Amino acid sequence: MKYIFFLLFIFSSSAFGCSCARSSLKDSFTRSDAIFIGKVIAVDSTKYDFSSNPVYAYTFEIEKDFKREFTQEKSKKYYTTIYTPLASLFGGCGMTFQLNESYLVYGYRTSLGVDTDICTRTDVLKDVSKNEINELEKLKKEFLASNEMILPSNEDDDLEVLSKEFDLYQLTAERKEKFYGICLSVLGILLIVSLIFNFRRK
Repeated sequence: MKYIFFLLFIFSSSAFGCSCARSSLKDSFTRSDAIFIGKVIAVDSTKYDFSSNPVYAYTFEIEKDFKREFTQEKSKKYYTTIYTPLASLFGGCGMTFQLNESYLVYGYRTSLGVDTDICTRTDVLKDVSKNEINELEKLKKEFLASNEMILPSNEDDDLEVLSKEFDLYQLTAERKEKFYGICLSVLGILLIVSLIFNFRRK
């Protein structure tokens, strides 16, 4: 019985760990709804998904897109918002991006918008091989040859889909975080009491 509280404490801390296998480049291209090279220009850490879980919202200035062909205008800039789970929450799968850093991003559509995580091939651009970029260029040509993905000059980038109801979940999420904190605190206290009790019995 003396290890029960300890096991409960360990379980509560690790049950939400992230486990995934990285897909091949071709599979990643096929499965991803968005693949682009972009620079992070803004970060919002106050958002929550529809299950009241905290997420980061990163705004990217797109430098190169591998799934769409933008109209060629030097004065035209395209932006998109990528959502990712809070990386530090119970060993979650979220990515961490740095401001003013460029990344190769593989994203997929969800009810919230376009998400990414550590289970994708998303990586800081300086660590991406030239072979991967070259292969993406080839796959893009094949993809665009069979899909009409050219954006007209008067259309803004529409990758992100963020409902106005999104912010209504913030209060619920804050309560949920407090609940998690209280549960972990209670388990910690029970563990300490159990250890003290067993020590005194000896």
